[in-house]
Amino acid sequence: MAEISIARMLKGFGITAPEAQKAAQDALIEAGVISARRNRANIADSKTERARAVLEQVFLWRCRNGDCKREASGAGEPTLLVEQAACSICGGSQDGSALRRMAAAAADANVSRILVVGGTEAKWDVIRAKSSKDVEWRFIDGKRSREDRHFRSHRQWAQVIVVWSSTPLDHRVSSHFDGKGDGRVITVTKRGVAALADGIAQHLERRSASA
Repeated sequence: MAEISIARMLKGFGITAPEAQKAAQDALIEAGVISARRNRANIADSKTERARAVLEQVFLWRCRNGDCKREASGAGEPTLLVEQAACSICGGSQDGSALRRMAAAAADANVSRILVVGGTEAKWDVIRAKSSKDVEWRFIDGKRSREDRHFRSHRQWAQVIVVWSSTPLDHRVSSHFDGKGDGRVITVTKRGVAALADGIAQHLERRSASA
């Protein structure tokens, strides 16, 4: 029967810190997945998926990122320190945690419809995949100039309008969303999804504070 070292298996899961490996091994011993014998260093290959399932059931996996640490501390369940790629909170990037913060701010502000002017298909896909289902998104292609009537229904629909100025965005498009006198309109000057979400969250938090 093929075997793998327990330490190597845990490292493959993203569990690398010594204290986290010790906590993981104790949980696997308690669940009967690995032996309690002191000299037991290996596990059968066929048991690695069961081991992962046990650890995911027992612990909330979180990375060293401050937002993930804070969210995990408020979850009320045991946590396991892992590398960022294995984090169940941010999913290996800052995008997920930033979008969750934004979703919480949106809920507090009773906002669910967000229009983004600019960006790329790849970024839009990330937002759709990682965003809360409670938030509806629409995206305007910043490279395709249209007459104003094309944008009118989108402006009426949106509760927040984000001009993503650092992305491909023609002035002939952004000019339809200049925001003069419209408190729904904000501009985000950084390119990343996390920066976009943070900009929206800050806007919504200010809106809630002034309500």
